[in-house]
Amino acid sequence: MPIRRRAWLTREGWYYLALLTFVLGGAVLRSGNLLLILGGLMVGPLIFNWRLVIAGLTGLIVSRRLPPQIVAGEPLTIELSVENTRWWFSTWLLRIDDRLERVVENRGSARAKSITAEALVPHVPASGLAIGTYRLTLYRRGIYRFGPLRLSTRFPLGLVRGQVTLPAKAELIVAPRIGRLLPAWANLIEAEYLGDQRRHPQRGITDGDYYGLRPWQTGDSLRWIHWRTTAKLGRPIVRQFERRKSRDVAIVLDPWLPAAPTPSDEALAELAISMTASALHDISLRGHARLTLALAGRQAECFTGPASPPFCQELLARLATVPACHNNTVTAAIQQAIEAAPHGSCLVVISTRTASDPTLTASQEEIAFDPDDLAWIDVSSEQMTSLFTLD
Repeated sequence: MPIRRRAWLTREGWYYLALLTFVLGGAVLRSGNLLLILGGLMVGPLIFNWRLVIAGLTGLIVSRRLPPQIVAGEPLTIELSVENTRWWFSTWLLRIDDRLERVVENRGSARAKSITAEALVPHVPASGLAIGTYRLTLYRRGIYRFGPLRLSTRFPLGLVRGQVTLPAKAELIVAPRIGRLLPAWANLIEAEYLGDQRRHPQRGITDGDYYGLRPWQTGDSLRWIHWRTTAKLGRPIVRQFERRKSRDVAIVLDPWLPAAPTPSDEALAELAISMTASALHDISLRGHARLTLALAGRQAECFTGPASPPFCQELLARLATVPACHNNTVTAAIQQAIEAAPHGSCLVVISTRTASDPTLTASQEEIAFDPDDLAWIDVSSEQMTSLFTLD
């Protein structure tokens, strides 16, 4: 793509040109030498400003710095690095316009309008580097496409604006918004196996309950020393903690929409996706053994892996583009989750409809699962007030 530089008159430049035309017209009609000389002097600033803005946009290299992934609703600061490859000429008052738009995969929905953000770089020295920044907040999940960049300047007189367009394109993944999970959610996920009363001692992070003392061993932290018992026995004694046994978790997301959805229905689907993203984030921080996610969309998908932050980031990137649709594949999604998750996993379905919905009654017979091992969360019910909140 060839880079073209062009220039045109600004609003002040048109006023200046009208005045120049008036002066030259008076000089021709009245044969006035002084007016003719004045008109000739006024042409000089126009030509000077035109040549200077074209020269100021020559030899500039602009790069954009984006994070790989952000969460919807978080303020985002984007850096634009401007490098001047000329050794003898600086650029002043450089304006950079960056265009971004949300990529809509669902062809049936309206395409989002593009947004233009701008940054101002006061001075780019010769053979130097300058940084310009702008801040924005993206409230909707999805993939956002940036570019191209448009550079312009009016320095020094403001009569002529020069502009150049650079094909600097990039993409940014905006994950669903992360909300706040309430204690009822922790009680649901942290439930231990029935009848498992064994203690699981640990010698790592003290996230369990303190239940006893033992002699000090190599590698123990000094913070664990029980000083009163140590002074009484005359040897180091440390506290011993227990870790509650964490269950493997399998989550099924059902962002179902009716055939003719209303804005309220679409808001419920986004709420279900946000709760799923928040649950994945919470589970990855709790250190559960294994995490399984099944998506009920046009086609059922299933992902399973260790409950770690890197795997959570991959799942959030997938949730950024998952569409809410009318097609009912929740049966296949639940079946895939049961097959992929380890035996005894806690199975949670996050849906926009109830488990007794007429569209699910006929398909539940195809699923081989114990209802006691499945927790169905309807985001439109009052149950949500005790599980999740979107601040």
